[in-house]
Amino acid sequence: MSDEDPRSRPADPAGTKPKVDPGSLVPRRALPVTSSAVEVDPRAPDADATTDDGHDLLPERLARAGAPALGAAPVRPPHQGRFQFVRGGLIAVALAAIAGIVAIVLAGTGDGGDKVPWSTWKPTSSSLSPAASQIASHIGAEYKLTASQQLVVVTGGPLQLSGAGIDGGGLPLQIALAHSGDYSLIGGETVLYRLCGLGPKCAIAKGKASTERHLLLRRESLELSLYTFRYVKDVSNVVVFMPPKLGDDPSEALFFRKHDVSTEVSRPLAETLPGTPPLPNTVDSRPDASFVDRFTTSHLFSFSLTQANQDNSAFLVLEPFQSAAG
Repeated sequence: MSDEDPRSRPADPAGTKPKVDPGSLVPRRALPVTSSAVEVDPRAPDADATTDDGHDLLPERLARAGAPALGAAPVRPPHQGRFQFVRGGLIAVALAAIAGIVAIVLAGTGDGGDKVPWSTWKPTSSSLSPAASQIASHIGAEYKLTASQQLVVVTGGPLQLSGAGIDGGGLPLQIALAHSGDYSLIGGETVLYRLCGLGPKCAIAKGKASTERHLLLRRESLELSLYTFRYVKDVSNVVVFMPPKLGDDPSEALFFRKHDVSTEVSRPLAETLPGTPPLPNTVDSRPDASFVDRFTTSHLFSFSLTQANQDNSAFLVLEPFQSAAG
């Protein structure tokens, strides 16, 4: 065997020098192979996941058996936060709109929960006699002949003639309404108001009769009926006796049924009769003058009283009225 230093040998001309390190061809220790996931106790030290020579058994830490390894965190779209903010805003606006609609609906249901009351005043009772008396006193004081003088005194109560019945009680009245030559008996609870000017036979003692004054009396009669239908329970009809001209007998009456004024009773009084009551010389310049004139004229009648034959009662006969001046 030659003692020549191999490093001094010339390059291998025949190409027999190996190009691969022979040590790299020696296989490493075989990795264990399993056909199912290996459950690894998360409390076990990390060394359990390596072989004796320090190599990892798997390229990643093994997950529990039956559970997939956690993947990468999902990529959030770049505008997702903005879209969620806009969607939340739209939902909030929709909820606010619904709440507003509910509030508006509830605001118009009944006097007990009205945000805007039907009137600034109302009677303390809903029973016919006390309520009608309170309404008569309140409305009577509101209407003036002059700035300092009341137009008429108003009384109100059930449909009867006071003191004309048995034992001094009221004589009940039944309405007989004339129409095209026929008469219809009108049923239902009725309130009767009387407008008295404190002159002879309840005529207005001062001033001169005029169409303006008559219009103001009809406006007062309409307001009496609206208050009655709004606040007095179980009332179907309202009759108002108008004051006569000086020297005449009372003969004019306004007659309203509940369905006649259902629209006006369902909305605040100020929408029908705005402002405080006018004086006779300003009534026809008010915004409600045309409506009051047209509406009340169609409910104006001539009245008469007729004693019944067999019982202690009488008929209030109402016939269409032809002219109006008060």
